[in-house]
Amino acid sequence: MAKNKTGNKEKILKKATDLFLEKGFHGTTTSDICQAANINAPTLYYYFKNKQHLFLACHMKNLQENLKPYFVAAEAIDDPNERLLFMIDGYTRLVCSNPELRVLIHETLSMKDKGFKSVREEWRKHYQLLETSISELQSKGTARKDIKSSWSALLLLGTMTWITFWFDYSRKNEIDQLAETVGKLVLHGLLDKTGIQSG
Repeated sequence: MAKNKTGNKEKILKKATDLFLEKGFHGTTTSDICQAANINAPTLYYYFKNKQHLFLACHMKNLQENLKPYFVAAEAIDDPNERLLFMIDGYTRLVCSNPELRVLIHETLSMKDKGFKSVREEWRKHYQLLETSISELQSKGTARKDIKSSWSALLLLGTMTWITFWFDYSRKNEIDQLAETVGKLVLHGLLDKTGIQSG
């Protein structure tokens, strides 16, 4: 019985995530989700109190399965240069392999429900590790100090996250090249102290 409940919940999460990606949070109705998952409304509300709660569950599932393993691996790297390059490569690959992040990340920014605080906190940890890595490199003298580490981290994170809006997910063979390109931009912008200086 418990296995069946778990299966039902997983099916709902999968179908809901697909619909949120296709139609957006506001464009997806609970009726759409019930039809796609082949369930009735009472079954949906047995697992999730409302559509917002379901969206949160979809995001948390994605965090646990995708962001957390990558983030734990990044945290374990002591060398800030190696860690930064790992994060650039890993996160670029993550967003290129999970198109649902487009809607999960951007729709979450507008959610006021307290439940989404935990989701935003997980993403904030990601930003903070990027910022820490850049700051450590600046302290070691291997990264430009004329650029604020906080701005650099936000710009880098924004650039990689924005990939979800334009990347053609049917062209997975280009992920390696794209990850390499992002890495080169950082190496020759942030880490190349002989690069073009402002002023």
